[in-house]
Amino acid sequence: MFVEFLIRGDFLERKTALTIGVIIAIILIVAIAAVFLAPPAATPTKRKFKVAAVFDTFVGECGWNEAAYAGLMEAKEKYGDLIEIAYSEKVPLADYERVMRDYAEKGYDLIICHATPAGEAVKSVAKDYPNIWFEWTDGWGEIPSNVVVITPLAHEAAYLAGMLAGAITKTNKIGVVGGMNVPSTYRTYYAFTLGVKKVNPNAEVKVIWVGSFVDIHAGYEAAKSLIAEGCDVIWGNGDGQNVGARFACVESKVWYIGAVWDECKYAPGVCVASVLWGIDKAILDIIEKAMKGELEPGKFYEYSMKDGAILKVNPKLKYLIPEDILKLIKETEEKILKGEFTVPRKDFPD
Repeated sequence: MFVEFLIRGDFLERKTALTIGVIIAIILIVAIAAVFLAPPAATPTKRKFKVAAVFDTFVGECGWNEAAYAGLMEAKEKYGDLIEIAYSEKVPLADYERVMRDYAEKGYDLIICHATPAGEAVKSVAKDYPNIWFEWTDGWGEIPSNVVVITPLAHEAAYLAGMLAGAITKTNKIGVVGGMNVPSTYRTYYAFTLGVKKVNPNAEVKVIWVGSFVDIHAGYEAAKSLIAEGCDVIWGNGDGQNVGARFACVESKVWYIGAVWDECKYAPGVCVASVLWGIDKAILDIIEKAMKGELEPGKFYEYSMKDGAILKVNPKLKYLIPEDILKLIKETEEKILKGEFTVPRKDFPD
């Protein structure tokens, strides 16, 4: 009996061990199968950098907004799925704060306030959203630390435009249709007058500030008034009012010089040149700095001729400019870029 008990006990132990081994094997097989048959784990998606811009007129309007919109599209083309772009156009100044707050609530990383007169709106919203970057194009004065400013220094190119205008006028009367008299437009106007006097001391520069960057009709009326006074070259120094000034020049067959963006493509028969402000490149640069975490709190970023703020001459009307003046303009441009000549800068009238 004792021997039989030992034999049976040994058998049971071996049977139990075998059973446990089988169970372990089954568990391993199921685990391995789960690994191979389970769907692959989702790869974490990198969060898109969200940029929003607010415009006071249409983005297709030649000038200020079209240039900024081009910068947005350059960023989208360059960064593709890494960036999300949104914008609101034709926003009245009274609604800027509401629209920017809406973008802030939606979690945008950078909000571009592309309207010089909207300073109070951007400051108010920025203070309530300290973790969001705001860009105020052509702003000035005190700003919150999470606001940066694009300061377009187009006065260098405006100086060259003045030289051109002084060379082609026959009446020695040159008209300027200004938008609002703010630092960017005043310093370009001031430099333009210096450029005129450089090549034509006898020329007179007359300016009308219409007090708006969106009033096309006011620009038209101002240009017609200057033309009636004998001005045979008109420079549109601003934004929306340039459209009206340009139309008046086409209508009256008077030479025109554009600003901010290339206006010659809209009036190739009368637009001799355009003072490009380099806004598109500035917008792209700010977006890139924000994406890389390189924006400096409360900084005013200046963009000058070396950054794309240049004088672009219409090749179809280049013949109007005397060869010696063309040469002088080119030489002056090179000196500016090399730091050998500094165009005087004046942001405010006396």
